[in-house]
Amino acid sequence: MKIILSLASGYGIAILVQDTRIGVGLLALCLLASAGAFAIDRLRLATEDEITGALQATKDQVHADLGVLNDQVSTHLTRLRDELDRHIDRVHAGVRFVPDNQGDDASGTGYNVATSAVRKAQRRIYVVGDYSPPEGEGATLLDPPDNRSEYLDAIEECLTTRLSQNGRGGTKLSYHRLIQRPPEVYAEIFRRSFNGVELRRDDMEGDLQAYEHLARVMEISRRAGASSRIDIQVRLIPFLPNCPSILLVDSEEIQFTIPTRIDQPGDQFALLGLHGVMVMEDRASGSQLCDHFETLFTRLKSKSLPIVKVLP
Repeated sequence: MKIILSLASGYGIAILVQDTRIGVGLLALCLLASAGAFAIDRLRLATEDEITGALQATKDQVHADLGVLNDQVSTHLTRLRDELDRHIDRVHAGVRFVPDNQGDDASGTGYNVATSAVRKAQRRIYVVGDYSPPEGEGATLLDPPDNRSEYLDAIEECLTTRLSQNGRGGTKLSYHRLIQRPPEVYAEIFRRSFNGVELRRDDMEGDLQAYEHLARVMEISRRAGASSRIDIQVRLIPFLPNCPSILLVDSEEIQFTIPTRIDQPGDQFALLGLHGVMVMEDRASGSQLCDHFETLFTRLKSKSLPIVKVLP
């Protein structure tokens, strides 16, 4: 545009010499065109500044709106999490009953679910053992199912595996078991125990399967020494009336065995059997169920005798 106006102005000056009227008109037209171009140029510059300012203002407003929206979303998510936590607390446990199928090929199902639980243990296996009185003093566990032996073996395998792991660090696996014995047997053991219980075979009459398990566990403890990988505590308590066997695994699961009597015609005393297992899964990271039972174990241990040796 400027080049064209310059040429027109030069041509107008040249015409001015020959024809004043035409030259003046042409120069006037060039001046008007130059003024218009200058005005348009100023308008363009002003428009760009306004657009830049408007864009910056829009950008600032978008940032402000996004900040407000982010705060609103965060508040809403917090409210949703709180609401979810309240719902979880209302339904904090999954409960199921696993019957023991006695007398058929699937016998021992209850102990199978216990075996499965201990194999997944990472931090703790706490047990209140079955109460199995000597023969003639009630329902006696004369012939425990093989599945119970597999459950006890699984505990020993977990301890041995954790002890044999290489490297430093890792989570300690604690195995604490409370053994229930008849009050008179407990009293006799208490009288002869000064620096801990040296458990005899006769002390466990009625549940020699558990006695053999304890002997193997104490051997594992002896091999472990001061190892930080496993913690084994076996203690003796008097019979707890109406207390089922309790299994606590980590902060996730509690199992209660429900015993039953197996009456046979002509028997003077019934045998002790397993009706089934009540399984409770803590879905609140242990806070609703498992932690309370850990407190129960702590209280029972304070009233128990430590077993320091299992005699052959």
